[in-house]
Amino acid sequence: MSRIVHAYTRDSRKASTSVNSQITARISAAALRRSLPSHLRSLLTAAEATATDRRITLWAVGGAPRDLALGVPINDLDLAIDGDTGRFLRDLASRLPAATTSSVTVFGTASVTLTTPAGTARLDLSRLRAETYRCPGALPEVRWTRSVERDLARRDFTVNAVALGLTGTQRNRVVDPFDGLADIAARRLRVLHARSFEDDATRLWRGARVASERQLRPDAETAFLIVQGGQWASTVSGDRWSGELDLTARRGHGAGVMRLLNRWGVLRSIHPAWALDPRSSRALARHPEPMPAARLAALVLAPLPEAVAVLARLDASGETREAVRDTARLLASPPAPAPEVLATLERAGADARLAARWLVPDRGADWRALDRWGRTKPALSAEEIVALGAPRGPALGRILRELRRARFERTLTAKAAEREFVRRALEREE
Repeated sequence: MSRIVHAYTRDSRKASTSVNSQITARISAAALRRSLPSHLRSLLTAAEATATDRRITLWAVGGAPRDLALGVPINDLDLAIDGDTGRFLRDLASRLPAATTSSVTVFGTASVTLTTPAGTARLDLSRLRAETYRCPGALPEVRWTRSVERDLARRDFTVNAVALGLTGTQRNRVVDPFDGLADIAARRLRVLHARSFEDDATRLWRGARVASERQLRPDAETAFLIVQGGQWASTVSGDRWSGELDLTARRGHGAGVMRLLNRWGVLRSIHPAWALDPRSSRALARHPEPMPAARLAALVLAPLPEAVAVLARLDASGETREAVRDTARLLASPPAPAPEVLATLERAGADARLAARWLVPDRGADWRALDRWGRTKPALSAEEIVALGAPRGPALGRILRELRRARFERTLTAKAAEREFVRRALEREE
């Protein structure tokens, strides 16, 4: 039997049919327009005009209707149509010459990005589709559909399975086949069907993200399924888990997401050695801003004894591996490191240095010393030292290192003193 059938199975505890009228009243095409920043509103205007000209319905799906109901700002816009997204994007781009479009994926999804003085806005467009899964963790098999209800049935949680019509006869129609609005009103996270995490275990991570960002709590059945769902984490490839980590980094406010993943047991399901170190949790709480994915990985992995094994499980990029490795080296360095140690650490990248500062802020003096070491250079150039009689080769390198150390320790503070230092070093070697 096709697994899509399970998407239509309602929670055994039927949601209330009476949804808070104030929440329902927030969801309309006009309200969506008012809620968007100006540069994203420009994209929506062009998309609505394109859909109107082509006489197709444009739907706002997922996060936008949910966030309208919650009354929170909307910074991402997911739209769906019944039709060829490639052609739609070409027509849309013709209305916005400054916009750039991505290629259409095999799942019929693509994006449009518009950069203006007000900022950069991105609109994601998908084709209405139904999905089935041959086995746990497999990518879905797609069938195009004209039914927005069937498209909503493939989603992860009821709060994300709400659609708002934006054009034509469907304008302002709210489609809520799984009582997601009632769950929004109750601040409840409810999985769409019992086999959701078996089909795609990355939904565990997405659940932690939406629960943290929107202050939702799993209902009893969803909480049970989350615990059981960890067994399917091994069916998901490492690069897909890395993708979830990357998205968390780009969105910011990672502390709540990572804490929920740790509490729910998702991290250790991905790899038994992965747990959220208290230093990581505190650092993320102090720095909720969006950040590069390599920095977030360094924050959550560098304190772990088996970070290398977790990185391998995640199939992490070379940049991410380097940031984690360098951060771990910084954390393992001795307090008040000598110049010889600083010389081995100075090549640590910017993300690794920031991660180490955030993880162990009470070692501020050590991190400042590392920065000062990086800025410290002899006043004499290599050519000037050679002109004083130093041979090229190891001896020259040794003198440069000694001069740098003396500059760092402030035992030499002038160029004339460096010249005298070199003369004496050369006399000792004669």
